[in-house]
Amino acid sequence: MDFLVIDDDKTFRDATCFLIEEAGHYAEGVESGQLGLNWLKEDKWDAVLLDVNLGRENGLDVLVEIQKQFPQLPVVMFTAQGSVKVAVEAMRRGAVDFLEKPFQREQFMTVLARLQRLRQMSQRIERLEQDVNQIRFLCLA
Repeated sequence: MDFLVIDDDKTFRDATCFLIEEAGHYAEGVESGQLGLNWLKEDKWDAVLLDVNLGRENGLDVLVEIQKQFPQLPVVMFTAQGSVKVAVEAMRRGAVDFLEKPFQREQFMTVLARLQRLRQMSQRIERLEQDVNQIRFLCLA
């Protein structure tokens, strides 16, 4: 899977990319929400990891914009100032998961595994929809 990591903290961003690559995936990191949105327009990504606090940007607002432009793209939010209120708001706005920084490696690997299963399910649904459309076409012909 290809992951885009959006976090203004370079050390954390690089460490997150390292963990993703260590798990056998590809990762790139950017330091702002606007840059992340630009990268999402240029390349195909399988998932986004997005910090809630991006300096002057609010990651929850960036999440809303990602959901508008790429509604099928799963986004995991994380933050060092985690609270139940922030986690609930992130999920309400469309995040598929939420991690509090600093997270344990095992927690992170569990989230990656969930994202992989979600991607596999989406691919299966897409194939089934294509099969159904083919069958409909053949029945109407």
